Amino acid sequence: MTFQLRLATFGLLSAIAAAAVVTPASAADFTLKWGVVTRGDMQEKFGHKLAEILPKATNGRVEVKVFPGGQLGNPAALLEGVQLGTIEGYENPADFFSGVDARYGTFSIPFLFRDTAHANKTLADPELNAYILDMAESKGLVGVNLAVAAESLYFGAKKPLRTLADFKGLKLRVNATPAERARMAALGATAVPMGLPEMITSLQNGVIDGTMSGISIYTNFNLQNVGKTLTETHDTLLISFGALSKAWLDKLPPDLRKIVVDEARKLQPWARQTAVDEVVELRGKWVEKGGEIITLPAADQAELEKRLKPIGAEVTKSDPVLKAFYDKLQATSAKY
Repeated sequence: MTFQLRLATFGLLSAIAAAAVVTPASAADFTLKWGVVTRGDMQEKFGHKLAEILPKATNGRVEVKVFPGGQLGNPAALLEGVQLGTIEGYENPADFFSGVDARYGTFSIPFLFRDTAHANKTLADPELNAYILDMAESKGLVGVNLAVAAESLYFGAKKPLRTLADFKGLKLRVNATPAERARMAALGATAVPMGLPEMITSLQNGVIDGTMSGISIYTNFNLQNVGKTLTETHDTLLISFGALSKAWLDKLPPDLRKIVVDEARKLQPWARQTAVDEVVELRGKWVEKGGEIITLPAADQAELEKRLKPIGAEVTKSDPVLKAFYDKLQATSAKY
């Protein structure tokens, strides 16, 4: 072999070796698409955390892709996709799952918990946590995350809600559970069920007068351009529920299915603390952007509590299943 041929052969072998070094690893066996309608909050971050831990825990067999901002569809489409197995994971306030199981709507009952810390302790109760996460498995949902996302704050687009009288006659957006409708009626307002993208447009063009949402919606979607004042009444918490598709999980080998569910559920303490820290940060950003967060006068707050506290018993009394679940939540929360 001539020197030139040997040199060429060496160069070819070197090129092949170099190519082998940079060739990417084979694709994962399974992909988990995590969909949320919000942006930049704990619900989206939970997906990114899954993307960090699941490839490691499964030796690269499962990859996670996160789709915030409703990229995979509205809440109804996301929920249907998870049930069918075309979308592998979805998280939203529990209210949005009440169409699958009405018990999830119980979390929108006013004064269900004393505060965020009390709610998170209750939701972390081992027996209750397992019960809720498994509650809709027969409907195709395997729960993996249960956490307080934020406290609900009221927002008036046309005028600030500074007194209880300011609620009277307003059309306020809700997530459509019986408890939310009852709350708005008790405040003298009309409940208007509406999705997030439609809500923002409707606030801007005056179709609705305001909304009740978490701080991430107001801050991350720049609603300070619509109105400046958020009203804090401490009556209702947004309990976030994250679920994986049972149809998808059933396609995984049993060992892999267990790893995915177990690792996701282990993230719940992280999710709860992340949401707590996030609320502090986002409240600060709202004020930095020129917004304000106010409370009602003491007499109005007392009247609000008087009107709203009976709602839980009222909306569950005629349904034995709802009442049993409401009683279970109350009994568990009493331990903390």
